[in-house]
Amino acid sequence: MQYSQLLAYLAANELRLLLGVYLIAILAGFYMHKKSWLFSIIGGVLVTLLQMVLCSNIAILSIECLIIATISWQHLQKKINICLFLAFFYEVCVSLWDFLVAAGLGVLLHTKEFIQTDTVQHLAAIGLVRLLILLIVLLCAKRQNAYDRNMRFISCITILGFFGVITLSQQSILSLNEDQIGTWIILSTILLFAILFYRLNRQREMEWEISQLKQEKTEILERDYQTLSRTYAANAKLYHDLHNHIEAIYQCLTQGELKEALAYCEELRTPIREISQTVWTGDKAIDYLINSKMALAEQKQIETKINIEYPHNTNIRSVDLATILGNLLDNALEAAATAPEPLRFLHLTIRRINAMLIIKVKNGYGNAPVENNGKLETSKTDTASHHGWGLKSVQTAADRYDGAITINYQNGVFQAVVSLSFQPIKTK
Repeated sequence: MQYSQLLAYLAANELRLLLGVYLIAILAGFYMHKKSWLFSIIGGVLVTLLQMVLCSNIAILSIECLIIATISWQHLQKKINICLFLAFFYEVCVSLWDFLVAAGLGVLLHTKEFIQTDTVQHLAAIGLVRLLILLIVLLCAKRQNAYDRNMRFISCITILGFFGVITLSQQSILSLNEDQIGTWIILSTILLFAILFYRLNRQREMEWEISQLKQEKTEILERDYQTLSRTYAANAKLYHDLHNHIEAIYQCLTQGELKEALAYCEELRTPIREISQTVWTGDKAIDYLINSKMALAEQKQIETKINIEYPHNTNIRSVDLATILGNLLDNALEAAATAPEPLRFLHLTIRRINAMLIIKVKNGYGNAPVENNGKLETSKTDTASHHGWGLKSVQTAADRYDGAITINYQNGVFQAVVSLSFQPIKTK
């Protein structure tokens, strides 16, 4: 019996830890590494051994909480308070449902064996709770990007736990410890307030990120506006001095200085080439954006290649497309400028595949991208000046069209692919 009991406790504790860490990873938005899984397994063995030598339940729960918080902290650096909160919330919530299911089955079957910790019936109740946790984790994993829906689901489970404790406190079929019932009522109330404050905190963080994205977008628009103003100012100056230029060219030609006249004309063509527009999409703002970035690449001696097949009359807004292209091209230009000579290139491809718009930007790089927990970070040291928000702006714009971003880099070549779902708009 001791051997089978040991295996049962080990399986229950392993599931409790592994599912807890994975559920927190889904809600907090990070990816678990192999070391995290291994650490969780080792933690489950440690908890089981302590449980077999009759450590108190509070001590075991505290150790489990620290294990989960430590694993989460490895992924959520500088957020130890959030890690401790999530671990505490999970441990209390699971313990609450362990008690609810065991006591509930005892009430339904009119037996105290379910609430006695050393019985097979109690272990069966614990196993049922682990299966329920597994089901919850699978449901959350299927909609991993639906944070609001997952949090509503977790909130409903917490509320059900609160009402479950209240219901058990009113029943008279099974005699339960009043102090234990009172403790669980207090803890379930704390859980309700905890999840409320957590959601408010996440909402505040999201609002801050949105404000940062808006500021980044404003800076991009301001930069492009200044570039446009300088270009057209140069063009205006060219036309203002046109009669002087014509006179200079005329004097060169009358004196037979053909080479000098050609060189003079070549100098005059430079500002005109900078503002010359090639129609790529039919959207003036987008066409100007692409042309200005290509002109900048030419100035930096970066080889460019463009291949665009853009669908007309779609629900894709110009401002969203400008955000995506502007950030991707800016990042590509910055990276390609540091690349060695064979890799100084930038290729832009926009293609329509059925009702999908595929935007692919490919470029060389000299400095490898910085990656943390599966996410790219800015390599700039001035992180306080809103750098590093480019890809977040792209993701925000892509989300409006059920879009996705795929990024890969190897052998000095970086590639970003954005896919957008669009709907055609009928024109009269």
